[in-house]
Amino acid sequence: MIQTVLGEISKEELGIVLPHEHILVGFIENGKLTKDDYDSEEVIRVMLPYLQELAAAGCSTLVECTPEFLGRDPQLLAELSRLSGLHIITNTGYYQSPYLAPFVYNMNPEDLAGIWIKEALEGIGGSGIKPGFIKIALSNKNGRISPIQQAILKAALLTSNETGLPIQAHTIGGETIMHALEILTIENFDPSRFIWVHADSESDLVYHKNAALAGMWIEVDSIGYRPFEEHYEMLKKLIEMGLLNQLLISQDAGWYNVGAKNGGKIKSFTTIFESFIPFLKEKGISQSIIDQLMIVNPAKALDNRKKAV
Repeated sequence: MIQTVLGEISKEELGIVLPHEHILVGFIENGKLTKDDYDSEEVIRVMLPYLQELAAAGCSTLVECTPEFLGRDPQLLAELSRLSGLHIITNTGYYQSPYLAPFVYNMNPEDLAGIWIKEALEGIGGSGIKPGFIKIALSNKNGRISPIQQAILKAALLTSNETGLPIQAHTIGGETIMHALEILTIENFDPSRFIWVHADSESDLVYHKNAALAGMWIEVDSIGYRPFEEHYEMLKKLIEMGLLNQLLISQDAGWYNVGAKNGGKIKSFTTIFESFIPFLKEKGISQSIIDQLMIVNPAKALDNRKKAV
């Protein structure tokens, strides 16, 4: 089963999925962002048409990847889900410095995991709304994950093992994902429950192959930010390497930017549907491959499953 902001649904009900998007983001440092920093009614007014447009384009599920301290708002997402008809999935977990509350730096992985496990079991805050995945970030220095992000990563592994929630990890660069894989191996964690977010930030596909062979999901999620040809070539090569069954695609699009007038410049959620998929088809990519990328693979990657004992 998959946890959405309106309750559990089956994998089959997910339909066509965008696994990495944003509806609301506020880049305010040190965990100081609160609901007083934005008007929820204005966010709904601005963002609902984009979500309705997405639903009309054929998408069924949007995975909202804004974490705590950056604008995660489960009640807002639940209202937008009701109004748009889209399944929306929110998260537990923390991002990276400087977008962490000060208390995070003084906590060990077990204590951090305790917070996230409670959200998974009881709901976020007093909302009763439960997360469907864990969102973290792996900041790095020279390809090595920083100590605070290692603690956050280990907390995510503990939370996933306890709750069955998959992990989405914002990770820039192949060396960083290899360091993450080292930690997963040491902690005896199943990489098939780990999504390499922003994998298209790395051009050397040897890293993608090694991560996928270990079991990780490879997410190509900046579609629309670069020429379509670049993403087509990357996907084509990854598919030729035999990695089709471990690929995800998305746009990292949106969002209402807290502090900007009327939410700033919103990037449409429909680029994949209106432009990229037709481009892929012109290049000879079949509908069955597109369905694998947008229906079959996300259902497997987002599946809630506990570690086998």
